[in-house]
Amino acid sequence: MSKEMIPLLPIDDEIIVIEENHLQSPNSCSQLNELYKEEGQASDDTLTKHAEETEEKTVLGQDEILQSVSDCVIPLPPGKKYHLFVSYSSEDREHANMIREQMENRFHLKCMDFERDFIPGKNIDENISDEMAHSVKVLLILSPYYVQSHWCVTEAREACTLSFTDVDNLNVIPLVLKPLHKELPSFLKSFVYIDAQKELDVPAKIYEAFNHPGSLDPLHQDRSATTQNGVVLCRKIASKAKYAQYGLSFRFPPLETFEEEKIRSFSVDPTQLENHYGALINDLNKRYLFGNYPVLTTLKWRCCALFILLFVVFFIFGALYALSGIPGSKLYDRDLRIGVFISGLTLLCSICPCGLCIIYACRRILSSSIHSTVCRYNLKFHRSSKCLVYFDNNKTLLSKPTLYIFKYDVTECEKYLSSLLKEIRPTVDSDTNEETAKNLIVQKLRELQETNGLINWTSLPESVTNRHRTRNYRACLCEMMEDYVKMTYRNTNIIVV
Repeated sequence: MSKEMIPLLPIDDEIIVIEENHLQSPNSCSQLNELYKEEGQASDDTLTKHAEETEEKTVLGQDEILQSVSDCVIPLPPGKKYHLFVSYSSEDREHANMIREQMENRFHLKCMDFERDFIPGKNIDENISDEMAHSVKVLLILSPYYVQSHWCVTEAREACTLSFTDVDNLNVIPLVLKPLHKELPSFLKSFVYIDAQKELDVPAKIYEAFNHPGSLDPLHQDRSATTQNGVVLCRKIASKAKYAQYGLSFRFPPLETFEEEKIRSFSVDPTQLENHYGALINDLNKRYLFGNYPVLTTLKWRCCALFILLFVVFFIFGALYALSGIPGSKLYDRDLRIGVFISGLTLLCSICPCGLCIIYACRRILSSSIHSTVCRYNLKFHRSSKCLVYFDNNKTLLSKPTLYIFKYDVTECEKYLSSLLKEIRPTVDSDTNEETAKNLIVQKLRELQETNGLINWTSLPESVTNRHRTRNYRACLCEMMEDYVKMTYRNTNIIVV
């Protein structure tokens, strides 16, 4: 054995020395066996000690990793106040507080707790909507009490709505705290859950889901593709304006600097989008719907309006009733007094139900006019801005006027429809086919505007060919219209106007 190998194999070297001594002393067989036994015991002790040291180092290494994670503070994105909006039932307060404290103290995630952070004197639905919009993600702590609570289900529905429509800004982390005895609402069934009964370290699993949203929410797995159509660039919520300047009106804010930077990262020109969005909100902010939005949408203001109307009607008919009973008055008449009483009572009883129906009908009519206005500006600017703006009907309880800005470049779809028309109608000149393709796109955009197709993105048909990349592999405009074009224009010369 060479000298260079001796330091690498110290035990073998000692054994070789023993064997050499044995050759020199043939009577030392028993001594050799004893030496072998001692050497084997020493080797076992060395391996055991080495394993213990390795395990100790591994534990220390894990502690160091957790400590490094705990020391790392995730900065909040612009426009956000909290990392996590914690939604839970009051009956699960103890468990929820333990989880929240772990997330705040161990992982330095700022959590929004409704019992601690809701603004006193503010409506519950407004608190939920505003604070959820200012949170990066929503943690739903599900339990039998949670699914039975009206406000908990409302929070979950709002969180899922935001997650589906604004995947780049907010998503949901569902945690099943206790086994559920009631079936979940349909909007919660598409998520993968963290099971608190099976996880040894629930806060660590939540932290992992916070940093890797696609592991729980399948809608977030392909969010990195910035070239896809249908990606939500931003969501603009109208807020209450100063009463002294604008009264009860809600107004849409302009684009902020951080939003323009995000828009630029999606290969969209912020200047062109600002022209599109700016022209739209200048028009919308003057509309009667947003000038009186609380009266038309908020129960409190609707009740106030009806109370004022009831008071006015009561005052008028009360005065007529009193005057008709005073002798010598021009209105003194017993029959008139009875007629005033019956008419006034009938009108007072019908004001509440009829008034609510009238207010609801007015809101629907005014909302329809908003959709037509938004559609008009989309058709005017969508080719230059490569974006579409859609107005949400606010059918949820947490209703605030909201505009969604989607990236949608229709250029490739127009080219495909034009080439398809050329194949179907070879005798028609190319300019006419191009114009027809543009009109077909306009027709589809109007349809999507009426049905809120882009907002309800998951309800759109899935793409079969994936011809033009869209978010979550939904069909693009030309794919949705391809069959219609083939059926309508084959062997015809019809031109859509």
